[in-house]
Amino acid sequence: MKKVKLTADSLQNLAIFLVLFIIFVIGTIVEPDNFLTGSNISNMMVAASSIIIVASAVTMVLISGNLDLSVGGIGAMSAVLFGLMTKHGVAVPFAIVITVLLGALIGFLTGFIITKFLLPSFLISLAFDYIARGIALIGAHGAVVFDLPNEVTLIGKTINGIPLPTVYALITVIVFIWIQNKTVFAAQAYSIGANEKAAQYSGISRLKVVTIIFTITGALCAFVGVVITSRFFAADSGILKSLGNDCIIAAVLGGTDINGGRGTVLGMLIGAFVVTALTNIMNMQGITIYTQDVVRGIVLILAILMNNVIRSKVKI
Repeated sequence: MKKVKLTADSLQNLAIFLVLFIIFVIGTIVEPDNFLTGSNISNMMVAASSIIIVASAVTMVLISGNLDLSVGGIGAMSAVLFGLMTKHGVAVPFAIVITVLLGALIGFLTGFIITKFLLPSFLISLAFDYIARGIALIGAHGAVVFDLPNEVTLIGKTINGIPLPTVYALITVIVFIWIQNKTVFAAQAYSIGANEKAAQYSGISRLKVVTIIFTITGALCAFVGVVITSRFFAADSGILKSLGNDCIIAAVLGGTDINGGRGTVLGMLIGAFVVTALTNIMNMQGITIYTQDVVRGIVLILAILMNNVIRSKVKI
């Protein structure tokens, strides 16, 4: 009988799936009447959708050896822009296109500046996060844009019991899994993250690959801002403050190497559910947002340590 050989990625996925199972057991114990209800599972799926959509691209950013801390700011800016346009008579489909294109432009500028001038990605993306968040606050006067047209709600509604944000997340994951497994572009991103100099000697353009990845990330952040505005029927300039951190935690939990060169979108998907389920339980227990931040930080440290053990100690 042929022996099945696990890869490090497969073992990582199994480990994080076990963590997810344990979290679900804990949730069932501490909230027996609420956690596994249909409505709560649906709420968790919708909550996870924003992380899954953006983290699919953020995983590629990390694989290429970079960080993107601008995702929350771009999402907030896009929400306000979309809200203001539709409020002032711009057709919803046209407003979506403009908003996503602007998000892509911010992502393009971020990636281009990072690669063209060889600057640290975490600093440049953080700068763009401040810029985008500032634009959001200016546009909404530091508050929320209300009185949107009813057509806005169509993007984030639930059809036949299926929330559209969950559908968007599923489509995004499928597309990125295909990109990772079937395209030369993804192979180039892995090569850049694993050994930038070797990739350069192989003729791979870091400028082109990294800029495209950041551009896609910006577009997806903008789309998430649109979807959230649709769900809440209002454009909040203060949304998505923890999105960047949650995306990184989800990706790292799923086995993505923070230094680049390794990671999978499938692993990120499981990691996103871990983050969402954990947050859901903490909210049910009335744990303050400040304490939740402490828990997120601990989870990130544990995820990095788990990755190191699996990558360097386990012989497969």
